[in-house]
Amino acid sequence: MTLATRLKLTAILCALLTLAVGEASFRAHNYQQKIYQQLNHSMQIQLSIDSLRSQLWLYEEYADQLSLTELNARQASLAFELSQNMQWNAQQQQVLDNLNRLNTNIRVLFNTQQNSKNGVTPTQRTSNSVRLLKVKYSMNIERMTEDMFRLHQLTISQAKQTQQSLLISISMVVLLLSTIATLWSSITLIRFKRGMKALNNGMKKLASGDLESRITYTIKDEFFEMIYNFNHMKSSLQKITVKKDQLKLEVARQTEKLTAQQVKLTYLAEHDELTSIYNRRAFIKQIDIAIDRGIRRSEKAALLFIDLDRFKEINDTLGHQIGDEVLITIAQRLTSHLRSSDFVGRLGGDEFVVWLDYIDDLDDIIAKVNQINMLIEQPIIVNGETLCVGASIGISQFPLHGNSSGSLITAADTAMYFAKQDVNNHYCLFQTINETRSL
Repeated sequence: MTLATRLKLTAILCALLTLAVGEASFRAHNYQQKIYQQLNHSMQIQLSIDSLRSQLWLYEEYADQLSLTELNARQASLAFELSQNMQWNAQQQQVLDNLNRLNTNIRVLFNTQQNSKNGVTPTQRTSNSVRLLKVKYSMNIERMTEDMFRLHQLTISQAKQTQQSLLISISMVVLLLSTIATLWSSITLIRFKRGMKALNNGMKKLASGDLESRITYTIKDEFFEMIYNFNHMKSSLQKITVKKDQLKLEVARQTEKLTAQQVKLTYLAEHDELTSIYNRRAFIKQIDIAIDRGIRRSEKAALLFIDLDRFKEINDTLGHQIGDEVLITIAQRLTSHLRSSDFVGRLGGDEFVVWLDYIDDLDDIIAKVNQINMLIEQPIIVNGETLCVGASIGISQFPLHGNSSGSLITAADTAMYFAKQDVNNHYCLFQTINETRSL
């Protein structure tokens, strides 16, 4: 059964429950009006009896024509009240019949007394007969009062029983329909929640990237068709995703290949192919960056131009392969003994350049130059051969000897040339050259 049909049946049950409650309320209202009318009428009868009693007392007291006329009117009024049909039950009607009989008895007694008054002189009437009539009047009135009390009791008892019956019947009908509606709604809710849960779980799995699993749902309702369409959509997505993934993998492979080539090309464009340190172009670029930073911060630096001694002899006698190993070793030594802020490059052949950043004291520069020279002069073992090279180092200072990479490299190169000519010293300051020329 579909959820729509279940919801329609639930609506019908709710409508029946509403009709049952409305019918019960209508019946209760009608019966309440009936009881109210019966109680109101019984009170009217009671008033008529009390009025008759009062008028009998007045008639016995005055025995005039006015009292007689009023007595007849009140007795007729009581008879009229007793004849009214108020939907009395059998017991109530029996009480009313008894009241009618007592009212008739009072009229008979009254007529008897009237005849006695008309045929006998007042002296002939004894006090005993008068007293006897009054006693009979009183007995009938008292019986009528007792019957009225019984009528009230019967009316109240009937109202209580009927209200209890109505309450029980209404409660049973409402309880039955409410139970059926509740159970039916609960079953419908369970079916709905089961279908929604299945769909939600399927959507969560789809959102997490799961395209393999399928929703299993066997109840033939609206959710069955929705889940069928959802599984079909998932199958289509899986086919599309497989093709898309294959395409993405191919794109990723090609991108990775291109990225690796780009990295390699970038590295080769900036590094010396043999020694893996900065080449001439990249070294000059790094110097320009350091110079701009130094100008902004008012910092000082030094540039070392290094030319290896005895390298040409090794390269010519032992071959280019041995010469390349010497250059690689020298580059590694220079790189491993520089600060993180310093950098080294190869300009070509056996010429190296070193940038010493954040250094302004000349003694510190010379100490670093001596350290570098000691590193270069350490023996190099290649294929069992122990080789030794030296270095001629030219030194220029920033900003003392220039504010551009070209001027600093030229100054250091000039100083290196003078150092190479000086057999007693392995380095030369460009500042020293200027002082010598001034002299």
